[in-house]
Amino acid sequence: QMNRRYMPIQLAMMIGFFAIKILLSLPLTTAFFFSSSSPQHLSSSVRLCMRENGEDIGGWVSQDPDNGSEGVGFLLKQKDMSRRSVFRNLYRLTAASSVGVVSACSCCLPGPANALAKISEPLPEAVATYDLARDKMKDFRFAYGMAVGMERYERDAYPKKLKLFQKLFSSLSDVSEPVVVEVGMGSFPNAQYYKGTSGLDIIGVDPNDSMSLYANNNAALSGLLQRDSLRVVHGVGEALPFDDNSCDAVVSTLTLCSVIDPTKCLAEVKRVLKPGGKFLFWEHVLSETDPDLAMRQIKKTPEQVMRADGCHLDRRTGEFIKNAGFRTLDMEYFELDRYVYLNPTVCGIATA
Repeated sequence: QMNRRYMPIQLAMMIGFFAIKILLSLPLTTAFFFSSSSPQHLSSSVRLCMRENGEDIGGWVSQDPDNGSEGVGFLLKQKDMSRRSVFRNLYRLTAASSVGVVSACSCCLPGPANALAKISEPLPEAVATYDLARDKMKDFRFAYGMAVGMERYERDAYPKKLKLFQKLFSSLSDVSEPVVVEVGMGSFPNAQYYKGTSGLDIIGVDPNDSMSLYANNNAALSGLLQRDSLRVVHGVGEALPFDDNSCDAVVSTLTLCSVIDPTKCLAEVKRVLKPGGKFLFWEHVLSETDPDLAMRQIKKTPEQVMRADGCHLDRRTGEFIKNAGFRTLDMEYFELDRYVYLNPTVCGIATA
């Protein structure tokens, strides 16, 4: 049964696809604007950056709750850009959900955190190796499936994950405007654990651009956007777009199962963390207590990789983390109920 909360988002995304398809068939328009009623509980003015071949070609989105209007507009400063190139960037750049959330896959600058961390260009060699071409329609379907299909799992995981995030945020209490990176943010189910935070610079990294709409929606529903800044950028764990020693914490939940190279991803986590920075992880793994289940996980993995965006059921992710060279490691293995292949889990916090 379709989750009612996400029906407006799904509809908005479908309309967006059709609109872009129509626009691609029309003569290129260099600027456009539309407005609609704005929800009163959200207040933001967001500058969006769009680039083509390294050149800033503009683009902006703003919301004005004072006069009850919401606008999404773009001013394109391109010279010789094709119509298809323009709207490909618009598709990647932004979508607006029914709750007035703005999402962007390039760069969006909300206001609560003043010292926003720099987004850097990862090494081209790493991007070419790990950030592979993706099927946009498959990403669209997978993003929706993850947003609505994991709610029971997240409810069951909530008590233990809550304690884990509370421990993380407690360790950041003395840090001014801490930079928190979520690798493989997905639909941002972790937004609910940020409810007591303030002044965080949160950056989500995900290769599936369709996830950003759901991530921003979950952030808005949790009230996070009124206290913390959130940016969602395209990227992969093996080529994080941050400078060395630039992040206070990195979060990975149900992510290391699907990266191409877990060892390289963990090396990137260590690289971007400041000395003493924290790495929070929650990952399903190969069973350590049930040989029969472990065998079934191994046999099921090729099918799972194909249908679940590279997810491996047979990874010993705890071993990867142990061998990553963190200064300290607090890790626990346990098993959930009701989720069969996803029951075996490791979670904890490591210190760089």
